[in-house]
Amino acid sequence: MATYQTTYTERPAKGLHGQIASEEKSNRISRTVESAGGIKFGTPVQRGTSDHGVVAFASGTFLGIAILNPAVPGDADNPDAYPQHFTGAFMTQGPMYVTAGGNVSDGGEVFYNTSTGRYVGAAGANIVGPIPDAVFDTSGGDGDIVEISLRLRATIHPEVTP
Repeated sequence: MATYQTTYTERPAKGLHGQIASEEKSNRISRTVESAGGIKFGTPVQRGTSDHGVVAFASGTFLGIAILNPAVPGDADNPDAYPQHFTGAFMTQGPMYVTAGGNVSDGGEVFYNTSTGRYVGAAGANIVGPIPDAVFDTSGGDGDIVEISLRLRATIHPEVTP
C-alpha cells in the first residue's frame, strides 16, 4: 500500500504561478495558442495572427495572462504550459498569483521578464511592460509567490484627478 504524506512544511505555499488568487471580480477568455513552444502558465499574452489566437506578450497589445490548469495534457518538453493549437484559458481581469523575479512592492507597476518567466517591478533587459492596469497586490522578494491585480486596483496617475 502506498505511504501517505508523512512530512509537512511549517508553512504551505500560498499559491502557484498562474493560479487564480480569488474569485473577486474577474474575467476569463478562451483563445487558441499559436506559439510553437506553447504558452507557459502565468505568461502574459497578446493577440496572435489568427482569429482568437494568442502568442506570448512582446510588443503588441496586452490581452491577458495564462491561467494554471492541471487538466491540460502534459508535454514532456514543456509540462507547465498550454501546447500549440490548444485552447487555453486567459485572465483579462482579476487577481492572480505569480512568481517574483526580484523585490516587488504592494501597489507597484508590473513588468514581465521573458527570460526567467517571473514578474518584476521595473524595466530592464528582456523585460516587457508595464502590464497595463496591473499592480502588485502583495510585496515579496526573488522567487516568492506574490499576487497581482489586473484591471481592478490600478494606481491613480498624478495627471488624472479622481
